[in-house]
Order: sequence, then C-alpha cells, then structure tokens
Amino acid sequence: MFARSIAPGLKHSVLVTHPMSEGAMTRLKTFFDVETRLEDRVPSSDELVGWLRGKAGVIADTRFVFDAQVVRRLPVLKAICNLDAEHHNLDLQALTNAGIRATSTPALGSAQLSVEASADKAWQLLRPLLQRTVSVPGAQGRYSGKWSRQVQLAAPVHMLSVAVMGDGLFAQALAALAKAALVPLVRPGVDAARPVSASLDDVDRLAIWRTADVVVVCGPGGAPPPICITAADMALMKPSARLLNLAGPDALAADILRNAALAARVEHGDVVLADETAPLDQLLLNRTRVAAEDLIASLGFGRNSWHPPHLLNTDILCESCC
Repeated sequence: MFARSIAPGLKHSVLVTHPMSEGAMTRLKTFFDVETRLEDRVPSSDELVGWLRGKAGVIADTRFVFDAQVVRRLPVLKAICNLDAEHHNLDLQALTNAGIRATSTPALGSAQLSVEASADKAWQLLRPLLQRTVSVPGAQGRYSGKWSRQVQLAAPVHMLSVAVMGDGLFAQALAALAKAALVPLVRPGVDAARPVSASLDDVDRLAIWRTADVVVVCGPGGAPPPICITAADMALMKPSARLLNLAGPDALAADILRNAALAARVEHGDVVLADETAPLDQLLLNRTRVAAEDLIASLGFGRNSWHPPHLLNTDILCESCC
C-alpha cells in the first residue's frame, strides 16, 4: 500500500514547479514536505526524472511532459496535478497503468471552477453553524498512568441537521459537501444528497422547517420558481434553529420584518446573511488552491481522499476504498 511507503511520522515529499498562493502553500505544507523549483526553461526528460526522484506528487503545467518513458522511471510518483485546463502533456494510459492519478485545473472563470469555489466558500459559513459541542455527564477526566496525572476528556462534537434549499449546481455542490462531512441532510421522501426544491408540497415543506437545525437558502440557480422565505416558514422553525440566507435580502419576505418575534430573531443572528458585496455565485477560487486540493486528495488526504474532483484518469483503482 502506498500509505506505508514512508516511515511513520514522516511526510510524503512533493514538488511544486509554479508560484503558489500563500493559502495553497500553507495547505500543502500541512500534509507534505514541499520542494519548489521555479524555472522558466523546459527541463529535459532526465532532468525531470531527477527532480522527481523520491517525490510522491507534483504540481506542474503543460511544459512538463509525462510520457510512458518518463513514467517508467518514476516508481514513487503517485500524483500529477496540472495547473492548466489542458492535459496534452500527459500519457493518461501510462499513468493509469502505473497507478498515478492525474488532474487538470479548470480554466479561471469557468462555470465548474466558479461553482466549486462558491460551494467551498459557503461551506466555510455553514460548517460552524452545524457544530455543537455535546456535554458528557461525569466526563471530568481520566487518570493517565503514563503521565501520572488526570487528562481532560475532549468534548465530542455533534453535527446538526441541515436542509439545503435551492436548485442548480451551486445548491447541489453545497449539499454534496455537507454529505461528505457526514452532516444529516433533511430531505423527506427522496435522496438526502439532493438539495430541497422550492416546489415542494406542503407536507414536505412543513417537515423540513420543523426538523432542520439549519436551513440554507441558495436561491433558484436559474431554475424557477424562486425561493422566498415567509413569516409562516420561520414560525415553524425550532427555537434553536438558524437560517443561512445565501440568496440575498430579496429571499426574505416583507412580512418577516412586520412580525416582532421573527424580526428579533433576524436581529439577534438567527438569520445569517451572506456578504451582499461579494455574491457567492460569483466568487472564484485561486487556481493554485484548486491544484493544491487536488494533490492533497490524490495522495489520500482531505475530505476527497483518493477522489480528487478533477481526476482525468477516472478508471484508476483506489488503494483505500475500491
């Protein structure tokens, strides 16, 4: 198994051949020993093999050619992440045969990159709302014979349930992120991985508002009818429930503010509004961060472990789950 190819406590070594954002480099260094080679010239095959000796992964671009001859000389390499939308520099069949995952980065401004960036940004807002520390009666600590002292037990974290309301790719991507984090999704009668449409019947709509700990409103995503949250909807929410509004202020009906109790909930933070100056569906993730996350996943780490979102050779077998 690849996970056992290095000594315990050590990190895999990876190579970066392109300038990276600070956030991307920080993420990479969390998991790997990172070597950087920033050169304008195109290395020869022998030089490239030398650079990658002992490396488990590389972030490169189309200047670096990985054909069958080069791949045969890289027995340790397990991931190549192209920092380009193109991948004509990769022999995908040779990479697949060698057990090397290959990814490409969607072009800046592409719909795919925008949706993924938006969902990641929304998830950063949503995740803290779903985490609740669970108190454990009598969990004052335990005696540690090794250290001859009492060690405080960490309080477990319980993930609250969420209903993702909206149609379109953005709502689907956000629901998928929640599912990957093992968050209970409220979706009566159908696949829980899908977001909730605005066109639900009254029974399902009542169940959602009464059950969910957090309701996320993503907007229509170009598919009618638009979602509008009314005072009647909010009145059904549990006292502890919260509403994350990512669809803008127009998603809240005027009758909410005319209701003193509901207006107070909005005022005191039970309704969380996204920054109107930076709509989530227009945010773009730095391309180097995309490549970094692909490399992390390709080498078996992160929430997409072994399944990077932009995998090119999808027929490659997983070492951990397939």
